[in-house]
Order: sequence, then structure tokens, then C-alpha cells
Amino acid sequence: MDIRGALRKSGILIDCEKRSWQEAVHICGELMHTVGSAEPEYIDAMVDAIINFGPYIVVAPYIALAHADSKHALKDDLVLAIFREPVIFGSHNDPVHLMFGLCATESDRHLERLQALAEILEDEDLCKKLLQCSTENEVYELIKSKNA
Repeated sequence: MDIRGALRKSGILIDCEKRSWQEAVHICGELMHTVGSAEPEYIDAMVDAIINFGPYIVVAPYIALAHADSKHALKDDLVLAIFREPVIFGSHNDPVHLMFGLCATESDRHLERLQALAEILEDEDLCKKLLQCSTENEVYELIKSKNA
């Protein structure tokens, strides 16, 4: 599965407000809940994991991968929330502007989506272009055109 198959238009959100890391994780989690990927409890589980383990979800400069265990995941999925204002987690990779939300129904089921996500993480030019998109549709079209 490549990134074009991993993300769909309804799983993309652009947020323009100043947010705490908790608010940003809630927004990403709400997106997962809205598209039917996770129960509401998944959101609290993501926040609790960061409180307990630190900002480990900030995986690269300005990129975070929000996730929790599979207990409240409804389906395997990947969403993207783009934050115009910087989100500070207390990580050496701060600030975050791209937050991917990952749901997996079983611990090993997330590998395909992580491989698809790696395509974006490796493409610095694409990441910069994503930050410049002004609408969710632009984000979707940019991702859809990747390697097309």
C-alpha cells in the first residue's frame, strides 16, 4: 500500500488555531472518530500515552504520529491533521505541523500504513508542499499525485 491508498479525503483536516499538544491530539483523534476508525476512548488513550512516555510521537522535524494501542481502534486507518500554528510537545523535533493519526485493530496490522507514511517522511519536498496547501482538497490531490 502506498500513501495514495492509505489516506482519503475525509481523513484530512487543516486547523489554523493556536493549539496545545493535548488539543492537537484531540483534534487528530476526533478526525479518526469522525471517519469511523476509532472509538472516542482512543483519543484519551493517545493523550495518556504521551503523558506516560513523553513526546515519543514526534518522529521527525515538524511531524508527529499520534496513536495508541488497538483496544479502541475500529479499523486500520491513517488520517492527517495539518496545524498552521506550531504545536509544541517538548521534543527536539518541535514544532509539529503535520500530525498523522494511526489506528490499527491488531498490533501488527499497522505496518502497511507505516510503510506508506514512510514515503512522506522521506520526501522533504512533499512535506513542505503539504504545509503550503490551503484546503483539504489540495492536500488530497497532492498526495494522490505523488508518484502517479
